Amino acid sequence: MNFPEFREEYLKATTPEEKIRILNAVGNLNDNESLTFFSKQYKIESDGRVRAEIVKYLSNNVPESSKSILIKALSDNSIEVRKMAVVALGKEKSHTSLIPLLEMLSNPSLEIRDSVINSVVNIGNLGNLNEIIGFYNKGNVHIKRSIPFILGRIQDEESTNFLKELLHKTDPEVRSNAIQALEKTIKTKDARLIINLLEDIDVDVKKASIKALGYIKSKRAIDPLLNLLKHKDEEIRKLALQSLKNIYITQNSYEKVYEVANSKNMVERKEAIKLLGLLKDKSSIDYMINSFKSNDNKIRKLAFNSLVQISGGRIPYQIIEGLKAKEWKVRSLCAKLIGKIGNDQEKFLLLGLLHDAVNKVREIAIDSLSINPNQIIIGEVKTLLKSQDWKTRRAAVKVLIKLGSEENVEDLLPLINDDDLFIKSWIALALGKFETISDISPFIDMLKDKDPKIRIASAKALGQMGNREALKALSNSLWDDNWDVRKEVEGALNKIDPNWLKNL
Repeated sequence: MNFPEFREEYLKATTPEEKIRILNAVGNLNDNESLTFFSKQYKIESDGRVRAEIVKYLSNNVPESSKSILIKALSDNSIEVRKMAVVALGKEKSHTSLIPLLEMLSNPSLEIRDSVINSVVNIGNLGNLNEIIGFYNKGNVHIKRSIPFILGRIQDEESTNFLKELLHKTDPEVRSNAIQALEKTIKTKDARLIINLLEDIDVDVKKASIKALGYIKSKRAIDPLLNLLKHKDEEIRKLALQSLKNIYITQNSYEKVYEVANSKNMVERKEAIKLLGLLKDKSSIDYMINSFKSNDNKIRKLAFNSLVQISGGRIPYQIIEGLKAKEWKVRSLCAKLIGKIGNDQEKFLLLGLLHDAVNKVREIAIDSLSINPNQIIIGEVKTLLKSQDWKTRRAAVKVLIKLGSEENVEDLLPLINDDDLFIKSWIALALGKFETISDISPFIDMLKDKDPKIRIASAKALGQMGNREALKALSNSLWDDNWDVRKEVEGALNKIDPNWLKNL
């Protein structure tokens, strides 16, 4: 299709869809007459979709000759048209479009700010840096705040030097943006410029400085960043930790971290524990285990989490030794760690803690042994059901109940009439979860137990099992002298058969 044919067909079109179809079908029309036609049509076209297609056609076929139209399109009321023009001018790297593009950044709600910055950077990389820097003093506050990002991506000595000047501007957002722009280009010798801004009154500037120091990895930043570990702002402490981690990767000594870890200030001590965990410092294992003795629950929890990081899935020998520690907190947390990441051989050692004199230690050993134990461990637990020590027997019962399988829980059936009130009630409730229990006579007998807690447990278990053979015995217990027993019995009857009264 030649230009006269195209023009005739285009001018006959009455809908945007027809015009777009024609524009998509036309070939390369790049003579002056066609450019004049497109320029005129762009100005008078009311539909943004069609204007976008015109801009797209011009940018793909004659970007150099159509710069004036593309620059005009930068102020189009259609965001799609503006973005196409911005991208096209950035690809063309036209010097004449630099100022119009920069002026777009004056709009604080500009939706295509990133695209505009990309195009300005493309043009600036051709050596138009002086004009961009000079425009800093001409533009409004929004342009001033965008220029640091442009200069940071150009990354040459001149842009870096100007960014250093911007660190001292009164607008905190300019300072913050300049820091972010510099973080990947500034040299270690200039780290002091960023370190000084850790004292900035603006919190965003302070945060940007902390993050930048993590990129720069200057040893000089260690002391001021460690000092921030006692800052009242949790976000600042978190950023300081990450930057310190990045810096310490290049260091051989963590001596200063240990000084903070032994501080009397509990805030910075906790952050130091986190840092040693992030650094996976194996030399701190003894320190972490000693922290288990702390009366501060947060300290103990952080030391535990750090040990998980440091261990890397393998239990250090100090943790095994910790199972025999005098302090019960140490024994319990070492047991918990083994439960979390220990192997079968290491978990086997936890069986000894089922005899521990401290209930909390036994409870954690129970939880840890209940995490994917092998058959050898399960077998050992079952042998403990015959122990003469009530603490050990209760612990063994709890492990098997926590494992949850019907096979393990049925091994508890012989203890259903145990003299230990707690063991009887636990087993009753555990067995009650399995509908396949065929012999319910032990539970029926428990409905007559002298202790109301046992009668309650048996009624609840019978209700869970849902065996209709229990209806008569349960109904007889409706006259129990304990109100709580009667309530549980009625609940069990309703579970087994909502119409139990009629069918009894």
